[in-house]
Amino acid sequence: MVTTSVLQQLAEAGDADAQFRLGYRRAFSKRSGLRDLRAAARYWSLAAAQGHARAQFYLGTLYDHSEGVRRNVTRAMTLYTAAARQGHPVAQYNLALGLRDGSGIRRDLEAAVRWLRVAAQRDLGYCLHEGQGVRRSFAQAVFWYRKAARHGDAKAQFNLALCYLDGHGVTRSQLRAAQWLRRAAHRHHVRAKQLLRELAA
Repeated sequence: MVTTSVLQQLAEAGDADAQFRLGYRRAFSKRSGLRDLRAAARYWSLAAAQGHARAQFYLGTLYDHSEGVRRNVTRAMTLYTAAARQGHPVAQYNLALGLRDGSGIRRDLEAAVRWLRVAAQRDLGYCLHEGQGVRRSFAQAVFWYRKAARHGDAKAQFNLALCYLDGHGVTRSQLRAAQWLRRAAHRHHVRAKQLLRELAA
């Protein structure tokens, strides 16, 4: 486990993941003296500005529920939108609800349904890949991963890359795997960045 002091050094150097993790520790610490939502908001704001999807989502929830910051549903929806475009499933769901209800964003029922479908596509792909609640089918998993991946879902892009690496439902191809990993990495998917480095080594 990385110490808080090391994370602070990385965060000060501009590391978005370190900034997110510091915010997470301040928001969810079980030690009463360390829990500080205002500090969490500051760290998450830094990471969110760099495109960190989880920071965007968590900061959005703070604005949505007036925790550590003054309530601003419009700001929350802007952050949910940014995270949703990177494949964050709960952000996609929250954005869909905002679009459905016209809360903090212009009401758009068609867009609400589109976001619900994107979130469902990736999750359905995962269930098919793992055989959870349905008969396992790698080919069908790839079908749904690809649909979500083409909508910019970073996790679906990463999962699709793994399918190409393992030959699950597709012909094994390191080239295609790398292509999808690069797309996921561009959307700040940490594991995709790590795997790209491993493939290049």
